[in-house]
Amino acid sequence: MADGEFAVWNEQNFDAEVLRQPGLAVVDFWTANCVPCKQLTRVLAQLSTEIPAGVRIGTVKVNDNPDLAARYGVRASPTLLFFKDGALVDTRTGVDRRQVLKKLVETHA
Repeated sequence: MADGEFAVWNEQNFDAEVLRQPGLAVVDFWTANCVPCKQLTRVLAQLSTEIPAGVRIGTVKVNDNPDLAARYGVRASPTLLFFKDGALVDTRTGVDRRQVLKKLVETHA
């Protein structure tokens, strides 16, 4: 996961940047050396050019933020969590096609 492509969230800034912000936040929980995580990064990069303005995509590196992963029951990588106005509204584990994720974003945005 290239940290420069998306917002980087962690245990210190997650509440302020995700839970206390209006709108939709798509949070990618990933781990180092995870091949599916790298595949999902490419899908999210494509998706980022097609989603409504105001939808935020960010990453949480599970290896560095185990308490945050445990707080949301993240047990596999990659896991996407969708937060709308600070509330968890959807969860996906694994790599989905761009079209599937786009539909989810449009549903929750």
